Amino acid sequence: MNELQKRFFEYLAAVQETCVKVCMIQHKCDDEKTKRMLYDVTFEAITAIMEMIDGYSAFSGNKHDIVNIVTGEHLKENPFIELHDQAAGFLKYE
Repeated sequence: MNELQKRFFEYLAAVQETCVKVCMIQHKCDDEKTKRMLYDVTFEAITAIMEMIDGYSAFSGNKHDIVNIVTGEHLKENPFIELHDQAAGFLKYE
């Protein structure tokens, strides 16, 4: 995994963490069961988006990519990765 790919998934993990914490605060929850549920649902949502980009959804059978339009760098290349396969290594879930 290259640096861009690592940064991308680290950022997704930070987004997940922020979403869970904000939701817990907004709803005045502090129990572990709710926290685990929120990690699970955010994991499933993010992974489903990665599957959509990878071409494994009803959205499209085509493979998609995320490209930096300034540098031309492709997220899924060098080395080639399937985004949905990498999510579990960075995101929290039960």
